[in-house]
Amino acid sequence: MSTFDGSQPAATAQPGDLERLLVTAADLADAGLDDFTVLASPSSDEDPPPMTGPTPELTALLNRAFSDKAAREVRTSFMNADSSLVVDEGVSERVAGAAVAWMADMRQVYAQCPAWTMNIGDQEITVHVVDPADDPSEPLKVEQRFGDEALMRTMLAGPVGQQAQITTLLVRGGDRALELTFRCLAGEPGGPEAARLAIAMSKFLELAPAKFLNRPLV
Repeated sequence: MSTFDGSQPAATAQPGDLERLLVTAADLADAGLDDFTVLASPSSDEDPPPMTGPTPELTALLNRAFSDKAAREVRTSFMNADSSLVVDEGVSERVAGAAVAWMADMRQVYAQCPAWTMNIGDQEITVHVVDPADDPSEPLKVEQRFGDEALMRTMLAGPVGQQAQITTLLVRGGDRALELTFRCLAGEPGGPEAARLAIAMSKFLELAPAKFLNRPLV
């Protein structure tokens, strides 16, 4: 349940309506994220690669959930100065009821698929979902703060020692959805690099959902 009061955004988007809900360079500066710049084109425009789950049913669920197409969507991406963290943001609007169904699919993915594989070219990459109880970003607490519903999980992709860390927050407000994804190398827990990235992530986790929901930062 949302900690914000007031009405949700209108269900029918007007031209430019979704774009204004994306984080901009000016927002980054105001939030103390001066180390980040807006990329010329979103880094997450490509369709996801084929995925294979533990069963044929879960394979179908994975590919349906991650390949879901919204009626209308806008995207942007950000990168910090040393390229150690890339942040992808997407705001979408779906037909009535489709956002609820998509969020339900994503919940089912994380509940029933602790691991799956992705096929990229001739490579097969294993993805592991971090148990929320072991995730220092405390996703279950974050989920309680935003929108009609929210879902946040961290995944580790690739071989040990070369793993990419992918943390995604999904926020639904009516028929609209926010996707906020952080991508970096999985570092040593508790190290200075991990702490620096955690601070940047926490600022984005305040900024992007608040702007998407048209609410002040709290």
